[in-house]
Amino acid sequence: MRLDPIEHAALMRALAGVEGRAFLFGSRVNDAACGGDIDVLVFSQEDPYRVAQRVATAFFAACEEHLDVVVMNPERLTPEQQAFLNVIQTVPLS
Repeated sequence: MRLDPIEHAALMRALAGVEGRAFLFGSRVNDAACGGDIDVLVFSQEDPYRVAQRVATAFFAACEEHLDVVVMNPERLTPEQQAFLNVIQTVPLS
């Protein structure tokens, strides 16, 4: 997982209070890669828009970097969401 200590701490603070589980996905899960944006997948039954906005805004306030946040309700996955999950690699955030 390619997050520096500042990014990791900011992400954990941004995710605090979110009811659900969060995972890193995308290029940042590949330790051999370089660069790339930070992509986070959150499984939560909370309002997806509000969770995404709250997490992205808190992360930006802490380290002035953009964060892509995808929020899915694990109890109500669409076929498209399931297909997406089938092709990505994730790393749990803790």
